[in-house]
Amino acid sequence: PNSLLASTPLSLANASAHCMATPAALLLLILAVPAAVGGEPQCEGDTCDLSKPDRAVSFTSAHKGVLTVTWLSPDGEEVTVGDIDPGQSFQVNSYVGHELRVREKDSNRLRIKHVVVSSPEDNKLVIGDIKLAAVNTSEDGGLEALGPDLFPNPVSYISRYPSRSREIPMGAKFRSFYPYDLDYYYDDGTEYGAYNGIIKSMGRGAINTYSTHSFILCKRGTKDRIGRVTMVAGENIILLQPEDEEVMNKARETQFYKDTMEEVAFMKDYQKRTGLPWLSYYPRPPPILHMWPADFIGQEHLVESPEDGHPIQLKLKVISLRPRVFYVGGIITDQEVQHIMELSKLKVKRSAVGNAGEGFVTNTRTSRTAWLRRDVSPEMDRIFSRFAKVLNISDERLTHNRNAENLQVVTYGPGQKYSPHHDFNDKGSPPQRFLTLFIYLKPADEEGGTGFPLAFGRKGMKVRPRSGSAVLWYNMLPDGNADEMSLHEGMPVGSGEKWGCNLWVWDPAVNF
Repeated sequence: PNSLLASTPLSLANASAHCMATPAALLLLILAVPAAVGGEPQCEGDTCDLSKPDRAVSFTSAHKGVLTVTWLSPDGEEVTVGDIDPGQSFQVNSYVGHELRVREKDSNRLRIKHVVVSSPEDNKLVIGDIKLAAVNTSEDGGLEALGPDLFPNPVSYISRYPSRSREIPMGAKFRSFYPYDLDYYYDDGTEYGAYNGIIKSMGRGAINTYSTHSFILCKRGTKDRIGRVTMVAGENIILLQPEDEEVMNKARETQFYKDTMEEVAFMKDYQKRTGLPWLSYYPRPPPILHMWPADFIGQEHLVESPEDGHPIQLKLKVISLRPRVFYVGGIITDQEVQHIMELSKLKVKRSAVGNAGEGFVTNTRTSRTAWLRRDVSPEMDRIFSRFAKVLNISDERLTHNRNAENLQVVTYGPGQKYSPHHDFNDKGSPPQRFLTLFIYLKPADEEGGTGFPLAFGRKGMKVRPRSGSAVLWYNMLPDGNADEMSLHEGMPVGSGEKWGCNLWVWDPAVNF
């Protein structure tokens, strides 16, 4: 009621019903930024300015009974804000640092203590029945519990993701001020390590890695070691600076150095404001392509594809908020599955990683791949048109000379995999892999799902769609940053053979 809103530092908005995150030759400057600290509303005595609440907090109930949302006042009392019926969503506008609680209405049992944080995605919470599903608690005290009816059958193993070490997955950027190119190798314990790519002179590089992992730097084309870089969680940009001061003085006069310093300053400010590292190219604007909302687990979006006068309806179902992941059932027919596989069988070869022209084979990716253009057949053109409808992107954009890469068909045998990685990169220009649509052509007999290690408070999620169904995720955030949470992997095949295909859509357009 209005009388309540006038006396508490939060407001109720849009409550509505819905369906159910070295050696001397090398000098390193590493950027580390503390977590963001939010501001407070303007208050005098017991009165607060409620005109501009700065954070929206949404609760979605997967609980079988009525839930009550309360606000913890400065004097420690819980003030009732409203109730949430089963299957409904409820939104409160509040401030960073304030505490909201959710209790079972009948028993008064406490279900959540949530401290409002800066990141909008961390203020979206789902409350489920603890007896029905595992509970996932994030670092800020938020809690997500997922009832079984929220997921299609292929989505499973919440909180049962394979256990990992204390290493933290992370994205990192390199900026080199050396007068020559560098090769870098992951230190895997062998004499020279595992080759990981090139960092150009006065250039950049980017990598998916883990905290504590070390990389050996060598002068390009030689085994002359320049130094070593060891990754530390939260340190996402690494400046490689030669010790020779005369060389560095020349580097400081270049536009590349000035642009890098501007980027470092921006990254510091961005992380202070959002608590997130900026991993995309800088500067770049927000994406222009459509991004489906993911407001709560189980949210559905319906699309219709014309199909020559016989329209079919397809459903996108939210299965993760961070990263933003959707399950799409029956996106292609059995006949279309066979058509894609037949076109690909004579073209598949060992998969590589890395940018075009610089790709290399590595044990982190042991699959085989083939590439198919949209215009290879009328059937393929029709499939791409359906993809455009599902993604809500204009049909003419979904081709190799606009926003989409050719369709990459990939096959895995027993034991084969693609280790955790991001699909985004910082290649020195704004275009970025905006989204990934991965269609399952033939699931493996055992295992071989798609894993998201950072989903649900790093407890992880794995998805194993049926033949002809797909999983969609966004590699970018709405503000143009790359989404670190979109880390994913092709999990090892247990038995049988797995076939799938990737459609990568870029923002903005790029000609392949």
